[in-house]
Amino acid sequence: MVAELINRKVVRVPETLGQPLEKARILMEDAGLGRLVVLFREGYEDPDTVVDQRPGRGQMVYENTEVTIWVARRGYMQFLPALYRRSDAVGHNVVRDICFLFEHIFGSIEKKIDDNHRYYDPHTTPPEFLTWLASWTAFTVDLDWPEARKRALIKRAVDLYRIRGTKRALALFLKLFTGYEPDIEENVWPFKGFRVETEARIGIDSVILPPVNLAHCYIITIPVKFDEVTPELVFRIHQIVQLEKPAHTHYYLRFLEEQGDTELREFFAIGMRSGIGIGAEVVAAIPGED
Repeated sequence: MVAELINRKVVRVPETLGQPLEKARILMEDAGLGRLVVLFREGYEDPDTVVDQRPGRGQMVYENTEVTIWVARRGYMQFLPALYRRSDAVGHNVVRDICFLFEHIFGSIEKKIDDNHRYYDPHTTPPEFLTWLASWTAFTVDLDWPEARKRALIKRAVDLYRIRGTKRALALFLKLFTGYEPDIEENVWPFKGFRVETEARIGIDSVILPPVNLAHCYIITIPVKFDEVTPELVFRIHQIVQLEKPAHTHYYLRFLEEQGDTELREFFAIGMRSGIGIGAEVVAAIPGED
């Protein structure tokens, strides 16, 4: 306990009389006095103007000492008939005390109602409301984004909808959510309709694809090697593309290929370099066996 008292910093209480409540909070926090208690006092100054404070200006106190300030409020008494505003012989008014009690209870709620417009502006809304505000335009924000980026993109959400479904918008959102600049090739498809894999078993590792309309196809290349890609990144990319692409289009996602000295070519291409029964057998007979 003694060590804590020695290490505590002594600060000077700033002057807040006549200042608005929000400015008084800033002055106290800058001075290292974050524990602030706000009470109401009946007065004719502008609402929420500081009329008194304890400890007073210039006093030396320990950091984080509780500071009480009184702000001016007309109170609920102004809405009552004059009969209830009268005080007794010693200056007390029970009705006024009860009204101030309720005003302290509901004061924070009234403040939120007065500042309600702030929650609908991306630049002034509290950080915890950014996701809620983005949902108004069905805009998705990444939890890993800096707060400034979230506010700027939510502000432009309506403008971004004008290019939604285009190559430009898809490339923009992929870069925003993944950090990589994708290359999008339109009107192309990597397969011609017949794909044979290692075991050449239809329905297992080989497929006969239906014909595709190249006008509705495109290839997305992410500039990162596949062995450096995480499953979370692949899942995120597919989510973004499904949200941003037109519903009738098809896409093929690929990553950077390994660069080597040997050219990778097809092993067997029907009708191009080989033919069954023309010049050679597909499978040679084993010597000694008929």
